[in-house]
Amino acid sequence: MDLARLRNFGIVAHIDAGKTTVSERILFYTGIEHRMGEVHDGTATLDWMEQERERGITITAAVTACDWREHHLQLIDTPGHVDFTVEVERSLRVLDGAVVVVDAVAGVQPQTETVLRQAKRHQVPLIFLINKMDRLGADYEAAVASVQERLGVLAVPVQLPRGEGESFAGVYDLLREESLDWTDELGRELVRGPIPEEDRARVAEARDQLCSRVAELDEAWADRYLEQGRLTADELRAAIREAVQARRMAPVLAGAALRNKGIQPVLDAVVDWLPSPLERPPVRGERADGSAAEREPREDEPLTALVFKIYHESFGDLHFARVFAGRLRTGAKLVVARTGRKERVGRLLRIHADDRTAIEEAGPGEIVAISGLKFAATGDTLCEPGSELALEGMEFPQPVLRVTVEPREPGGAEALLQALACLDREDPTLQTELDEESGQHILAGMGELHLEVVLRRLEKEFGVDARIGAPQVSYREALTRAVTAVGAAEWPVEDQLQRVEAQVELRPVESAGVLLRVRPELLEGLGLRAQEFPLDLLRGESGAWGLPLTGVEVELQALRVAGEAQPPASAALGALTRALRLGLEGATEVQEPWMDLVVRAPESATSAVIADLNSRHAEIRAVDPAAGEIRARAPLAEMFAYSTHLRSQTQGKGEFSMQLGGYAAPQGARKTELSAKLGISDRESERGP
Repeated sequence: MDLARLRNFGIVAHIDAGKTTVSERILFYTGIEHRMGEVHDGTATLDWMEQERERGITITAAVTACDWREHHLQLIDTPGHVDFTVEVERSLRVLDGAVVVVDAVAGVQPQTETVLRQAKRHQVPLIFLINKMDRLGADYEAAVASVQERLGVLAVPVQLPRGEGESFAGVYDLLREESLDWTDELGRELVRGPIPEEDRARVAEARDQLCSRVAELDEAWADRYLEQGRLTADELRAAIREAVQARRMAPVLAGAALRNKGIQPVLDAVVDWLPSPLERPPVRGERADGSAAEREPREDEPLTALVFKIYHESFGDLHFARVFAGRLRTGAKLVVARTGRKERVGRLLRIHADDRTAIEEAGPGEIVAISGLKFAATGDTLCEPGSELALEGMEFPQPVLRVTVEPREPGGAEALLQALACLDREDPTLQTELDEESGQHILAGMGELHLEVVLRRLEKEFGVDARIGAPQVSYREALTRAVTAVGAAEWPVEDQLQRVEAQVELRPVESAGVLLRVRPELLEGLGLRAQEFPLDLLRGESGAWGLPLTGVEVELQALRVAGEAQPPASAALGALTRALRLGLEGATEVQEPWMDLVVRAPESATSAVIADLNSRHAEIRAVDPAAGEIRARAPLAEMFAYSTHLRSQTQGKGEFSMQLGGYAAPQGARKTELSAKLGISDRESERGP
């Protein structure tokens, strides 16, 4: 495969912005599909899961590929609902660019903001499509302004719409100064023509602004613009490519995917402006000895492939991976860099939604599915034996909602646990645990819809009929300050007990879970290997109050042994765990999830909505009565059944969206209520001074 002609990109958006409709048109116009799939009637190719077609939303990231202008495009269509944002996170980790779809009426929405944060974290170049230009209330300028103001992106139009709402008829190409029209019902015939007299001045002004914006970003282009007074279409195309790949600007296009207008120019933009794997920085990772190294996207480099998704099927798990370097072959022996576990490739598969085609090998830049792997998890790096390089893993948000789950039929517990274990491997934001006090199994996820989908999958895919309890908030414990602690463990040697001590420093960090940092030389002197101390060893640890522990970095500072005997890994790990428990005593606080809210309601209902939010202990961040928008932050525990309440308050005209904004310790009366609920007050007194 010619890497210069390869584009790996995703389609991302807030829910209902038309993202999957855009993807379906791409498949149709590139000839991959011979019929046009529609989300609203359940025929979308990329929404292949039964629940996706029933609900009319994307739940899981779908992988496909197509060709356009002699380029090979690998596309991932991602969910827009906040409960499934993990699918966007892990997709962006293996993509070289993204098309962000924005609703022309609503402008930037909360999940759009989340997607942009994820894209910035992974340094993914972007193109924007202002979609639904045919809808009543569509406003191209306002939508572009919302991208610039709320996302902090230099969004520069490269097209202007020909009309808005019902009068939307096509677009003006600012680079070539042409009118683009779609003359047939299916939008296959793209006709280029002159710009009508009445719009020439508007187009000329917009083109001048485009040239000026591009020139401001690069001195060489600025000199050429000043010399010539304008930039040609080819010069603009080249300048925009440089700016997009440097993430200094994002071009903006217009369209109406449901009306089959504006999609071919999006494909042109992907080819012209998003980078190939050769134009992305080399991947960086850590060798087994702790040293850093890079890998280029070349076939003669050692194999380096990142697992970004796992999907369970009846014959076993499928591991989706991107090859960053080297070649991946059917039957190859591999090593999981993080753990040192050995794997063997069963089959390699090319993916198109839920269709699979067997292939013999894959090279740099290719996205494939692998069958036969047993130990690799999401975020793991697959390597050749002897050339291990662990790429940076992935961080996922912790669950915010939990329910009890149990089988309806007697004797169904084993089948339920096996099914949940499969789903746990698939979804890093889904967690199951056993409540030791009640004996009940707890299922935790990102929201009510997330848990509903899991329940249906248990029934439909695994044949497990389960019932769940009422949703409850998932609280957690976090470290409040840096702490140093020493823990010890003993092991028998010739009828005597030997002792090993571990000294650790615990530090609060922003990442989820508990991360362990170990210097390899600290272990080598005792005959231990770094692989025996996996970074996520302590991820499932609970805090001093028995709640999930998160946001803690544990650095192993010293391992001391009394005597000459070398400790087994189990003893060293025991000392480490003991040090962790001692360090946590008195150094954690209970935190609850707070949600970022955007409420839209008629202006006449604004005061009532704000008063209600205040009663729920919300913090009002911004109010725009003219736009009917209220931005707030509220504890998740106060937001159950809010949708029904809001509809009642606004006579059915209100709507809202919310997503996890972070965790915080409750204050005042809420702290007292929560302490009583969790039994912390009683347990605090038991601990003593």
